[in-house]
Amino acid sequence: MGRKIQMKKEPIRFTAAGDILITKKIPRENDGIAEISRYIKRGDIRMANLETTVTDGTCFASAFSGGTWLTVDKSCLLDIKRYGFNMLGLANNHSMDYSYEGLNMTIDNVNKAGFFYAGSGKNLYEAARPAMIETKNGRVGVIDICSTFENAARAGSQTPRIPGRPGLNALRTHNLYKITKEHAAYLEEINKNTGLNSLREKHRAQGFIPSLAENRMEFGTMEFTIVDSNEQEGRWSYSDKRDVERTLNGIKEALYTCEAVVIMIHSHEIKADQEYEADYFMEEFAHVCIDAGACAVVGSGTHQMKGIEFYKDCPIFYCLGNFIFENEFVRDLPADYMEKYGLPESASGAEGIAKRSAKAKKTLYTIPEVYQTVIPYFEIIDGKCVKTELLPVSLGFYKERYKKNLPYVADEIEALAILEYLNRACRPYGVEWCYSGGIMIRSK
Repeated sequence: MGRKIQMKKEPIRFTAAGDILITKKIPRENDGIAEISRYIKRGDIRMANLETTVTDGTCFASAFSGGTWLTVDKSCLLDIKRYGFNMLGLANNHSMDYSYEGLNMTIDNVNKAGFFYAGSGKNLYEAARPAMIETKNGRVGVIDICSTFENAARAGSQTPRIPGRPGLNALRTHNLYKITKEHAAYLEEINKNTGLNSLREKHRAQGFIPSLAENRMEFGTMEFTIVDSNEQEGRWSYSDKRDVERTLNGIKEALYTCEAVVIMIHSHEIKADQEYEADYFMEEFAHVCIDAGACAVVGSGTHQMKGIEFYKDCPIFYCLGNFIFENEFVRDLPADYMEKYGLPESASGAEGIAKRSAKAKKTLYTIPEVYQTVIPYFEIIDGKCVKTELLPVSLGFYKERYKKNLPYVADEIEALAILEYLNRACRPYGVEWCYSGGIMIRSK
């Protein structure tokens, strides 16, 4: 009887980027594409968040937006393909900028362009369903979810009686504020003197709003837990258990047929006032996803990078920042935007963005870190990460305006600036990187 030969397992390879906020065509001769695309194409799975809708311009705008109403012509999807991506996350705060028609058109255009996608759909089942991607070394499931959204953007479940609602795969989150009895008394006095909570209390008495738990109080729509004077005041956040359970069930089901499952998440929330700090719920959510069998969590959302953690030998990229950031080149904006900034409805998108920037104390366009990112390359064998490296990337903060906002491999000076920022963001997780030969590798 012959000896059984143990074959060496080959890894499944991944590359990932943050937000693709594209609003116009990219010149064919752009000098950043070739080098970036070579790196991205090392991955079997090449993923990023599509931070816009993709429509023909005929969809009416929602009454709300993700901050700026974003849409782009489907021809721009070809530019995204030129970079090498094959997997797009569609769950973000701009998914419903152009309402249900815009969402459906986006999904249709992304599908016809040949991308795998996840995160949005005609009901919650479709929005939460993982993309299934076949690679030469195994099948991969990718689940996409978003924690920053208007409530009307949430996809809804279908029932035997009512159809499901189109929208995004939402991770609802809750803030818990702890205050002392003494401070609670001040808020109660303000409530009493202003009638701030009068209508809510009436609705609560009528059963339209759930009763408050013991030692809880409201100030407007904010909920506080009252603690003893010797306890620490502060804020905590946590994910809605229904959305967490749905995600964990999705991981479990995908693992029946997949060698690896990756979670993509779009989140603008932070702990306090530092953009690079992932919120409490985000850290907890990432950990439970890996506990359930996911091999990596890839975040986007804030326009600056957050830290990177390795939890049980699995990478958590809390936010990869921007990959393309063309927010200031939005061509058209709805009347709601113009009304907000005191402009005539006939004003152009460029005028609208300029007016908003003029009112800001510090716009995103003046912050160098908004124009810095990394592209991770990582390898997975048996659900564990066996290799990780990062390509430092600049979005051309110091370039001419027509070259700015697009990704270029960072030169050594900017790469070292990115390294310093990233190591500061990674410090709470005990992770440190070093720069060598044009890439970043872990030093601890």
